[in-house]
Amino acid sequence: MTKKFISIITLCLMFPSLAFCEKDEFLEECLKLAQARDQKIAVAAEQVELAQLRVTGAIRNYFPQVVLQSETSKGKTALAASGSIDSEEEYKSESVGVKAVLPIYQGGGTKATLKYNQLMKDAANFNYTKTREELYAKVKNAYYEYLTLKMEFLALSKAFEEVETLFSKTQIEYKAKAISELDLAESENFRDKVENLLMSSKINLEYATKKLAEIVGVPTLEEIPGTVSEELPTDAFEIAFNLQDCISFVQSNNLDVQSARLQLEMADEKIKINRAKILPKLSAEGFYGKAGEAFVTEPLQLTTSWSLAAKLSWGLWGNTLGASYSMDRTDPTSIVDASKRVETDVFSVQLSILDDIQYFVDAKESTVSKRQLNADLVDLLRDARMAVEKAYNEYVISLSSARVYRNELKVKERKLELMKKRNDLYEVQTVELMEQSWNYAEAISSFTRALFSNISSIVELERLTLMTLR
Repeated sequence: MTKKFISIITLCLMFPSLAFCEKDEFLEECLKLAQARDQKIAVAAEQVELAQLRVTGAIRNYFPQVVLQSETSKGKTALAASGSIDSEEEYKSESVGVKAVLPIYQGGGTKATLKYNQLMKDAANFNYTKTREELYAKVKNAYYEYLTLKMEFLALSKAFEEVETLFSKTQIEYKAKAISELDLAESENFRDKVENLLMSSKINLEYATKKLAEIVGVPTLEEIPGTVSEELPTDAFEIAFNLQDCISFVQSNNLDVQSARLQLEMADEKIKINRAKILPKLSAEGFYGKAGEAFVTEPLQLTTSWSLAAKLSWGLWGNTLGASYSMDRTDPTSIVDASKRVETDVFSVQLSILDDIQYFVDAKESTVSKRQLNADLVDLLRDARMAVEKAYNEYVISLSSARVYRNELKVKERKLELMKKRNDLYEVQTVELMEQSWNYAEAISSFTRALFSNISSIVELERLTLMTLR
């Protein structure tokens, strides 16, 4: 029994686990299922689509607004004779045509609005990626916790079977008066210790199994295709980058940092959009179509009509200056009524007093917001560097611990095998062999804990740096 147990553990230590060293199909399926069922990712994807619509709307502002219009009206007109109203007659009018409004210059506001919405789309993409990577990190941590606990439970189960066999042997030895009652009690204590380790491992494994299923979004792990390795890996992971490399990756890759920099750029564009309110804005408006009016007793004849207008607005210290010039023209060849106006030129100027006080509020708000974002970016970079350094230190400690416990595991395995042979030759008491079995079981737990700490610290580093470090 002991030889079989030792041979199984030896094979586990000789060959790396596929789940840790090669592409893990089970983990890939977990990530796919979690991403497909996570509501936050679905919302983030819709936010990207919404941001694209905003960009499309901002691009639309560069093109003229075209309106197809038709207008009819009826009313009464008073006819005067000898200085008094002689009678009232009904009239009708109709106008059909195309109207177009073209913004010529908007103080840079159109360009700044487009840039702002493009940055908003980039921010939405960053948010989507961040949401996905955070989910991936949760799934990976839950999976590796489940995986290491499963490996630990299987190894401890085999160790407990061996200890149970040895405890039965000590009971026989006690009945044969080959050992004392104290030796029997001690052997029972070693059996209970290993059983306690196994029970704790089982409880932790059951919780880790439920946790992984909850995060992935499945009732049970049986619904996930693929198989999970049952072997302990030969060594912990080692990354190919030092701490300074990881910190530099944060500067360039960290999603929170990139989003904060985007927010700063958006604040600059917001200032430009607000500044455009006080710069002159020029637009042109035109109409072309048919129009006419006549008394209801006469046939209505439409004649060619067109108009052009140029409009200027300028924000002046909270006031708005507006000016416009328009020309209306009608084709005189179709006019029957000589009193009909065929040409009209209008020039208008107006000054609105204190109608844009909100500009000063928006300007101050934009400036304060940018300063706040700068301060937030400084704090974010500091916190990100500290988080990377903490995760990297945990990685270094866990890597060293995993290797120490791995070597300890190998030494205790060899010692266990040697003591088994000596026990068969009656050179070592069975209770001493049970003590060594307990030490070996404890080494398994220590190694798996250090191994999970190693993996989780690397997962966190990969989330912070957005780099594949293994």
